[in-house]
Amino acid sequence: MLRAQCINKATRLSRGFATQIKHSKLNNGISIYTNPQSTTPNEITLLVENAGVTAETPYNNGVAHFWANYFQSDPSLNQLANKQGTTLSSNLQRDYQTFTVKGGDQVKDSLNFLQENILQNEKNHVETLSTLKDQVISKIINQEENKQDLAVVEHLYSTAYQNTPLALPLLGTVETVKELTRDDIQKFAQTKFNKTDNLSILVSGPQAQSHESVVEAVNNLQLTQNANVIDHVQEKSSFLGSEVRLRDDTLPYAWISIAVESEAITSPDRLTSEVASYIFGSYNAFEPRSRLQGIKLLDNLQEYQLCDNFNHFQLTNRDSGLWGMTTRTSNVGNIDDLIHFILKQWNRLSISITETELNRAKAQFKLALANKYSTNDNWADFLVNYQSQFKSLDEIYKHIDSITVKDLKHWANKRLWDQDIAIAGMGQIEGLLDYMRIRNDMSMMRW
Repeated sequence: MLRAQCINKATRLSRGFATQIKHSKLNNGISIYTNPQSTTPNEITLLVENAGVTAETPYNNGVAHFWANYFQSDPSLNQLANKQGTTLSSNLQRDYQTFTVKGGDQVKDSLNFLQENILQNEKNHVETLSTLKDQVISKIINQEENKQDLAVVEHLYSTAYQNTPLALPLLGTVETVKELTRDDIQKFAQTKFNKTDNLSILVSGPQAQSHESVVEAVNNLQLTQNANVIDHVQEKSSFLGSEVRLRDDTLPYAWISIAVESEAITSPDRLTSEVASYIFGSYNAFEPRSRLQGIKLLDNLQEYQLCDNFNHFQLTNRDSGLWGMTTRTSNVGNIDDLIHFILKQWNRLSISITETELNRAKAQFKLALANKYSTNDNWADFLVNYQSQFKSLDEIYKHIDSITVKDLKHWANKRLWDQDIAIAGMGQIEGLLDYMRIRNDMSMMRW
């Protein structure tokens, strides 16, 4: 049994990322965060780190998605939640997942609900196993056939991190989900959800006014840990320059994603890499406001109508990261020009980026960070990605403000200039020329 002896000894209180956010940690390892400033209704989120897709194996890939789908879609579970005046949601990522109870008046009731149905779930799922697996498979097929903008990023991960945990599909594969057994599902819960060091409780809304009451409620949970279950040792993911192409000329567009290996969560340069992604930002040809951002890359793309949209990203994980972009184009005859102009702008990060562009990117990045408290899912993502390095949002802002053009060029010369890339393409990609032609555009002649 994992219980602290008393609240005074069990907690270590500290101020969090926002002024009123409080943080305590119980002796059993559970972290508790409260945010009374939130404008959202009552939300209680269970954040389980090391329980995302990277915690799976090639043989049980999809089991984390099964648990997320079970929490959101199981009829009996949702009926029980509705009786309590709450709704359920779950968010699955590569390094963690969350389970959120929205609404309700009592912290204790929501915590007991999470404990009974996630932390100590002993239901056999025999009656609903087939139905839930069918739902998961349906979501996998739907993403591949109708959500190519998400699917192309999944394929980018699969080729960039071949045969390592980060290569596993976020939703799983049809084949592995079909083969999941009750034992696979229960073992995943026993090895991931029962490790209290991996657990955090996030409480926002009016019921977060009394941090001490929340701590007491969590402290009273009867949590047990199965010491007999041995977890598999997780292999570290590594990047490999490579490509994957899924050509389908029946689709109306081409979806393309290109990335280099970038910063992991604990990297000292991770904020610099994120600022670099905001230098080019995102673009949607069908939004007039999007055309007036002052991004130099847009000059060529808009003049020749080379793409419908693009988005630059820094995808950060525990072992590694990806820095790059995704784009969709209906101008499939000029894909080579599209890729060329994008990569030539990437070259500029190493040699001729301006102070004005940097300041604009900093402002955009800080604005995005300020939105991280809008929901508990965003807050959980914020904690996983920044808590290990920074104590407050102000500290992050100061670090961003201190980034100079010299820092940006130094990062770009290390991570971008003449580096191997991963490429994923879907749809009408006949015009996406060979790997080495694109790879050669990662540098240019300069005198």
